[in-house]
Amino acid sequence: MQSSASDSVSPRPKRQISLMRSVGSRLFLSVVGGSLVGLVGTAFLTYWELARQSEAELRSSLQVKAENLDGDFTTFEYSTKLVADAIKTFYEAGERREQVYVNLLDRSLTTSPLGTGLGFGQPPDNRLILPSRKFAYPYAVRNPKTGKIEAQGGEAAQTNFQENYFTQPIVAGKPIWLEPVPYLEDTLKPPQILVSTAYSMPFYSSKGQLLGVLSQDLELSFLSKKLSVQVMRDAGYFILVSAKGGLIAYPPDPQVVYSGDAQKSTNLKQFPGMNNYAGLWQRLQTALQSGTNSGITQWQDATGKREYWAYQRIPSNDWVLMAAVPEAVVLGPVIRFTAISALGSIIGVSIVLGLVVAMFVKRLNQRLQPIMDECNRLAETSAKSEELMSREDELGRLTISFYALLGQVTVNERRLRKETAKSAQAFQALQQTQAQLIQTEKMSSLGQLVAGVAHEINNPINFIYGNLPHATNYTRDLLTLIQMYEQRYADLDPEIRAYREEIDLDFLVSDLQKMLASMSIGADRIREIVLSLRNFSRLDESDMKRVQIHEGIDSTLLILQNRLRPNLAQPAIEIVKQYGDLPLVECYAGQLNQVFMNILSNAIDALEKYNEGRSTAELMANPATITIQTETIKSEGVGASGKALASQSSPSSVVIRIRDNGPGISPEHYAKLFDPFFTTKPIGKGTGLGLSISYQIIVEKHHGSLKCVSAPGQGAEFWLEIPVRQQTPVK
Repeated sequence: MQSSASDSVSPRPKRQISLMRSVGSRLFLSVVGGSLVGLVGTAFLTYWELARQSEAELRSSLQVKAENLDGDFTTFEYSTKLVADAIKTFYEAGERREQVYVNLLDRSLTTSPLGTGLGFGQPPDNRLILPSRKFAYPYAVRNPKTGKIEAQGGEAAQTNFQENYFTQPIVAGKPIWLEPVPYLEDTLKPPQILVSTAYSMPFYSSKGQLLGVLSQDLELSFLSKKLSVQVMRDAGYFILVSAKGGLIAYPPDPQVVYSGDAQKSTNLKQFPGMNNYAGLWQRLQTALQSGTNSGITQWQDATGKREYWAYQRIPSNDWVLMAAVPEAVVLGPVIRFTAISALGSIIGVSIVLGLVVAMFVKRLNQRLQPIMDECNRLAETSAKSEELMSREDELGRLTISFYALLGQVTVNERRLRKETAKSAQAFQALQQTQAQLIQTEKMSSLGQLVAGVAHEINNPINFIYGNLPHATNYTRDLLTLIQMYEQRYADLDPEIRAYREEIDLDFLVSDLQKMLASMSIGADRIREIVLSLRNFSRLDESDMKRVQIHEGIDSTLLILQNRLRPNLAQPAIEIVKQYGDLPLVECYAGQLNQVFMNILSNAIDALEKYNEGRSTAELMANPATITIQTETIKSEGVGASGKALASQSSPSSVVIRIRDNGPGISPEHYAKLFDPFFTTKPIGKGTGLGLSISYQIIVEKHHGSLKCVSAPGQGAEFWLEIPVRQQTPVK
């Protein structure tokens, strides 16, 4: 038998690949070049991050100082309000002696760590506190040098009642911070020039009558001392500026705030008038007016010196605290560190990467060689493959060799997709069932928990509520006994009289009665909440029973009341009840309350999100509203106009309409409204099961109907229809 050369298998010579075509060579150049680019980018990011940290350090230093100042101002306001409350209490108690109020101002200023003056004036044409004084302005002042308090009363100058510290708070109708001014304090001996601001507030009687204006002065020298620290890294300084741009504190040179003569200069020196800071002030004002209360910017002064300026608004009085630091202090260490670290990193990484890539390429070629030999043998079966392989590198040849597997992989992929689609459908059905079971169990557990909590609270609150009338009677008897002792022995025993004044017996008696009344109101409120929780949980009504629908709605609204009330972030949501005369409805009360909870919660969520994008004027013109309307119908059908068709003598169904004036539902979302797991809420806030479960409760368990009528910009209305009596057994 003859054999040919093709019948024998002989090793084929290895193909040689040029240096530039080799994967190893290109990988080496790419890695080294990419590493250099990455190092440059890393150096830039390092510089940016360090610069950001330096700016954050500047912000932090400014924030700490601003919080300290704001705390001082808040304490100052609080102490002023306490004095106003004390004056009002004396007035309500019938105290009309001027010396009592002078002594109160004296003691109050003694305990105030920041106040330098404290006084109040009553309107000359409405003298309620001191009827005997026409121009009454009791006043106490602290000597800034000795710390001694001097208080006085008597008739004051008539001009005091035309000054800003008396007229402006009355016009504003609320407490205000006055613009700081220098003035000659003639109540001190000898008179002294002080520079201060004042926190002035009008105070009123319980009947709303203006009693007077109370002002507490704050001398500004302590602010300059408080700000006389360096901002960061032993450099920089703080500046405190009023809302109008006046210098309040300037630690680098406190003398520039005011001139020495208060009679010649009654205004603050202006920050925009210094250096070339007019443009800087305009930039800060633009940022503050846009709602940004703090920030940082760069500025170059008239001498060419570049500085970082951080600013923050003081919430108490809208003053602006600023910190100026030279640019070299903020960025100098950052630039030096970034340059040194980047240069060292480039040199070190280049050397290491060169060695690593060289070893990797060598190892890669060793591992690829057996595969390349096999690729050469596969290429012999096709002249076209032989030609293609001669043009490719190592990876290209591997691609051609394994391309033949693609056909088989494609067939297997199609078969796998069909099986995966079937599995996905089964998994989705299982997931939906599991989620519904979990939701049902959660609501059941929640009902048990609410019922248990309501039961446990009910006993102690009944004890408190039942004993409050007795406590009130006992207190009244004790107070009567004290009054009898007062009438017989108070004036005879100096010790009793002194102790009576020490504890302020009149105020104690009045406040004790108010306290008992407040406790009674609170106990009533807790009893209402407990009753609503028990009505909502309906733990004892898990079977179908005849109930009053309005009770379930009211209980749900009471539980959601904290979301309906106004807060700092949202205005109040108004509830409009248009209840009809409904008969008792045969239903699962607990499950029906779950439906009310889901629909009302969704309406509140929609209104809250809608209010975030509306202005104050829009909110006042069209406040957020949820309307709940109930009625009966005498047939199971509904006409084209949306009104029930009456065909029976007694009502067969009840209809509950829950409507909001929010943004409405878009058409693409409307079609999926009752689909399981569909939600437009962010992850973690909504499960997409609320309306799906509500639909099952109304339609499947109560043989009713649930639908929604909505259009974008016109709100949404959910229509619930439930038979008064169930004609078929409930599953």
